[in-house]
Amino acid sequence: MRKYLLNFIFIMLILPNICFAITCSTDKHKAEVEIEKSTLNINENTNIKVTSDWNDINVEYKVAPKDFAIVNNNGLLTALKDGNIKINMTINFLKENDEIDDSCKLSIPIEILSHDSSLKKLTLEELDISPNFNPKQLSYDVKLPYKFDKVNIIAEASSGSAKITGAGRRYLNAGKNEYNIVVTASDGTSTTYKINIIREDANDDATLESLIVEGYALEPKFNKDTYKYELNVGKEVETIKINAKPTYEFAKIRGIGEFALATGKNTYYITVTAENGNELKYEIQINKNLGSSFLTQLEVKNYKLNPSFNSDTFIYNLTVNSEIIKLDINAIGSENDQVEIIGNEQLEYGKNEIVIRVTGDDKTTTTYKIVVNRLSAEEEYEIKKNDILTKILLIIFIVSIIIMVSCIAIFIKRNWKRKYTLKTKKKAKKNKKK
Repeated sequence: MRKYLLNFIFIMLILPNICFAITCSTDKHKAEVEIEKSTLNINENTNIKVTSDWNDINVEYKVAPKDFAIVNNNGLLTALKDGNIKINMTINFLKENDEIDDSCKLSIPIEILSHDSSLKKLTLEELDISPNFNPKQLSYDVKLPYKFDKVNIIAEASSGSAKITGAGRRYLNAGKNEYNIVVTASDGTSTTYKINIIREDANDDATLESLIVEGYALEPKFNKDTYKYELNVGKEVETIKINAKPTYEFAKIRGIGEFALATGKNTYYITVTAENGNELKYEIQINKNLGSSFLTQLEVKNYKLNPSFNSDTFIYNLTVNSEIIKLDINAIGSENDQVEIIGNEQLEYGKNEIVIRVTGDDKTTTTYKIVVNRLSAEEEYEIKKNDILTKILLIIFIVSIIIMVSCIAIFIKRNWKRKYTLKTKKKAKKNKKK
């Protein structure tokens, strides 16, 4: 059995290189085409031999793709590039005057193998590897910040017929990650490239490198270890822009951007979150001078402002349902004051700022602000679910209290009855003795 198995393996190995023949025939003529090998290595040759029952023939050869091999007039095929090609042959049967009497066509498949198992490109998407890629360098080291939890390994083989495994998107664990990129040539030769990626521990720095309000100087002067600042602006200033940069480039910042100012005290918080979750909060208090005009009335239909309206209170808060995209606001100034409402169109989910600007005859302005939190459908559902759960728990609590009170009452009643019965029996027994 072992002998037959070895013979079978031997035949399968040499079969691609055994000479084979193809018949090309027409109604009048017939030709036999023999080729020594159907599988070649690059720069290897093989002969294509054509025999016919007709004395005078000529053969035309075309290679597809044409740059992968050449065939001379004598039928000598030379492999140039690896890949699967076809030798398209036209066999012409000629008359005595060299005119074509008849012709037939056939196509011979040829596989050209390569032993090239190298890469011509190896990189990480938008990242560098070290040392710089060289096809002969098989091992590379990369050190990445914690923020990178996945990488995309891009590899391109030198040979078009080679196969690559191990490339593509890969998720990173903390610490050391090893990836093997295996290149297998068409003749079975393989080469393994290694990329060792060290993912650093999460950074704990949640400080700011810089904090500015454009066009103004903070008081005190910025220091990353000072967390509270203040500045004053004129009554004509309507918006301010806060910019900040983290000390560690991959820390996240919330609270920067352009903001509308209300008259009076405006407090802004810039929150920095480090990679490991540490948070620091910087506070900027901006005081806007009062104008000469004020609101005498501010209402939002179907909603209650927090806090309640007061002409000297300039910032209010409100939470609305998910379907609300515009508020019905009634804002009235004193006589001759012009009232302008800004930002009440197409409220977005989350935080919205509606600015109410009151302009008096002297052209000075006083600004009020309503901070509106529009709930998403998911948040609304969670609130309703929590409300229902709270009500159920409250009902259970009340029922439990009622049951407990009832049990105590029953216990007291039974205990009192038992004592009364014992007392009565003792009294009756005492009377009987007398």
